Amino acid sequence: MIHRVNPVAPVHRTVKASIDLKLIMDISAFTSPPQLQPVSFSATDDHSNCEESDHTHAHTSNEPTHYELRGISSLQVPCPLLDKARLDKLDEWIRTVLWENHIPGGSQELQVLRCKGLLTMESGERYVLQGVRSIYEIEKLDEEGDIGVSEEGKLVLIGKGLDDNVRQSFENAMR
Repeated sequence: MIHRVNPVAPVHRTVKASIDLKLIMDISAFTSPPQLQPVSFSATDDHSNCEESDHTHAHTSNEPTHYELRGISSLQVPCPLLDKARLDKLDEWIRTVLWENHIPGGSQELQVLRCKGLLTMESGERYVLQGVRSIYEIEKLDEEGDIGVSEEGKLVLIGKGLDDNVRQSFENAMR
């Protein structure tokens, strides 16, 4: 099913999200090539000429991606070092965004399909955030040593309605 959505997406089998973070962090999976420009569509652009019935093939680079056509985008936000109070604020912010489908104090409709993050505490402890739709968990990372990402944490959201208002809301919540 994943490969029907994205035929080149790597699939990693895990138990309780146990994975080498180098495989999923800083991979620029949703970075659009800079040469993408808006495209006008004609009646022949509806993929009716596509021979593959499951529609898992790639198209030319001047077309928007399947994600862009569906309005799906990603947002990456740096996450400062956390203390207990900030971790609680982050948890409250995530709950509002995932469960109520809007940013705290806002009415803008959101739909977060996937979230992930690496959170670093002032004590040096690290946590991994994994979420699919309204289900998420924040687990302490037992791995020690260099995991290939900076000390500063980050949060990545994938879905619809993700814009600078969402970024600003998160940054305000972390102050």
